[in-house]
Amino acid sequence: MKILIFGVGGMGRFFKEFFRVRGYDVRGYDTIKDRRDVELEEISNFDVIFVCVPMECIKDALEDIRKYANRNALLVDISTIKSDILPYFDNSGFDYMSIHPMFGPKSDIGLSNIIVVHRSGRKEEDVILEEFRKAGAVISYLPRERHDEVMAEIQGLSHFTLIALADFLKNRVGELINYASPIFCVLYKLASRIVSQNWRMYLKIQKNAEEKREEFLRHVISLNERLKDEREFKKLFENLRNVYVDRGESTIILDSYKATLDVNDLNLVRGYIRALDSLILRLIERRVETGRKVAEIKKERNEPIEITDVEEIKIRDLIANTHLNPILIYRIFDSLMTLTKEEEYRVLGVNRKLAILGPMGSFSEEMALRLVGSRLPLIYCKTTDEIIRAVERGKVDYGLVPIENSINGTVLPVLDALLNSNVEVFGECELEVVHCLTAKREMPLKEVKVVYSHPQAIAQCINFINNYLPHAEIRYTTSTSDAIKLLDENSVAITSEYAARLHRLCILRKGIQDVKNNVTRFYLIRRKGGERRGRITAMFFGVEDRVGALKDVLEVFYKKNINMRKLESRPAKTSLGDYVFFVEIEKALDEDDLNELKEVTTFYKIIGVFDRVESLNLD
Repeated sequence: MKILIFGVGGMGRFFKEFFRVRGYDVRGYDTIKDRRDVELEEISNFDVIFVCVPMECIKDALEDIRKYANRNALLVDISTIKSDILPYFDNSGFDYMSIHPMFGPKSDIGLSNIIVVHRSGRKEEDVILEEFRKAGAVISYLPRERHDEVMAEIQGLSHFTLIALADFLKNRVGELINYASPIFCVLYKLASRIVSQNWRMYLKIQKNAEEKREEFLRHVISLNERLKDEREFKKLFENLRNVYVDRGESTIILDSYKATLDVNDLNLVRGYIRALDSLILRLIERRVETGRKVAEIKKERNEPIEITDVEEIKIRDLIANTHLNPILIYRIFDSLMTLTKEEEYRVLGVNRKLAILGPMGSFSEEMALRLVGSRLPLIYCKTTDEIIRAVERGKVDYGLVPIENSINGTVLPVLDALLNSNVEVFGECELEVVHCLTAKREMPLKEVKVVYSHPQAIAQCINFINNYLPHAEIRYTTSTSDAIKLLDENSVAITSEYAARLHRLCILRKGIQDVKNNVTRFYLIRRKGGERRGRITAMFFGVEDRVGALKDVLEVFYKKNINMRKLESRPAKTSLGDYVFFVEIEKALDEDDLNELKEVTTFYKIIGVFDRVESLNLD
């Protein structure tokens, strides 16, 4: 989905950066040359166009868009007042979605309200709104005929109150601010913010609120008379207390204004830093407290505590909005996230973590859930190397890595990594791989246009594809789970039955793999130093470059009646023709065995002694 931001001012810059850090192809056009990435004549290549120009410029902007854009593009309106603006979109000839972001360009989207006023039913709208939801925005819906009426109260009256107070005190505010309370300072800052912005936009907001403003003024005059009577004043407070009940943590709001002050005296500067540190500490405490709520929600929904992709997007958003050292900012917020996750794990009683190959819906996750029964302690990694490094560095307690498939053989990158890492195997487990043909809807195979899946899954089902889907295009993905994200109404994905159930897909055919006995074996790994128990030993060894050197090693196993169930040779990566050997044998070697091996090898390295594992306790 290619996105154009038409008008790269304040909110335009916000949306451009928002979608950029999430991996979308996003460009900007603006009448100011320095802001534009594309020329007006080049905007025909975009699927979605956010119209982010001032409201008085929208009519002209739509004329340019109508002239140069692809008529299949979806327009997104973000205007504040809808009754004057939406008729232009209605007559534009384009599908459009109208939203009202209830925040400014320098605000964070988290917990900010985005009001949806109009939708065309396009799938791009679902994608956009889902990105807002994942970023923590509150999505609400308001019919277009009610929007301006509601905004008259929410925006019109609140802005009017601040503008009126600012105008009333304009000749004395310079003196009053020296004695101000936190509440006064907050009002002063908010009024300053409003009068510094585009007056035309605020005029439109007040024009929209004229009737409501007159009603409000009559109420204020009546209230002024009631406040002269003590009993009326008491009654007023008692009545309002029943309505305005959210009094929690208002001190944080009132103390936050201190962060916006400008002080020069050394003692005041020290006091400023002290106030900032105190505020930061209270906000960190609030973040950790919120983590406890997150933990309970994730437990109820059986979701993992740690989702690396989500956390990376959060930090990229933060780094994109600061000029400070990005490396240090990353470390700070990574530490904050770690502090919060530690509290989540503590609340849920999770004492150990298991790293697996993600994403959710992968065969590795299916195996992990059979072992531990919950996603909460799972850490999803992008590569097996990442899993091994996480175990080695103590970021997780255990790792689950695929070592062998009955059709494709040994997973050689894992084998090579185990030789050169400080981890050990303490268990093995097996998963039968059953491939399914899945889709978003029930459909006859003759309607399938594209087949998505990982190259290995495609290879294991190639006979089915050739026999039943010869007309379909094959497109490879990085995982079977990623294939699901690309599905549309005319495509299918080869996935596990588990992934299909997880993502609520239709299973068109089950067990489509060419070889039915398709089993993947996994190693469970941990840092070296644990107690070695089991009947299987996995080890590497090297031999001299001479005739019969390997035979001498195998002779040791033969004489002791030790069965080998696996033998592999791997390049030693020293010079051409040098190899090391990997072997799995059905015995836990004792000291005598090791002494004999020492005599016939140049080195040996035991990477694990283990048995088959049916479950793994992470409490």
